[in-house]
Amino acid sequence: MSISNEDRDFLVAMGSRIAHLRTVHEITQTRFARALGLSRQTFQGYEEGTRSMPVTTLVKMAFALRVPVEDLLGVPSYTETPRRSLTSAWYRRLQSINELSKVQQKVIAQMLDALIAQAATKASDEEKEI
Repeated sequence: MSISNEDRDFLVAMGSRIAHLRTVHEITQTRFARALGLSRQTFQGYEEGTRSMPVTTLVKMAFALRVPVEDLLGVPSYTETPRRSLTSAWYRRLQSINELSKVQQKVIAQMLDALIAQAATKASDEEKEI
């Protein structure tokens, strides 16, 4: 049975997200596959997007990687209602920050907080001049 290009692209993208999260957690394919009760070849097929997986396996992966299933699927969580959607550029920036160490994340958060406070103060001062 052949799958559509859209489905293939979806599986490849999902596999890429799984591979990324697995490497962030410093887990080998073999170790992760074993923990899920899979052969390394089957797991490799999931990461490469050449195999579709049972929903139960997807849930187990999300649990093991400590992320919502939506993160693996690449879809927004419907339990959250964002005020505005992030642009893809901002989403990529946030993903890059998320890949840094906790110390680096804290420094960046402090810098952003300071810049936002400074911008808010400047905007407030400009409004007073009008």
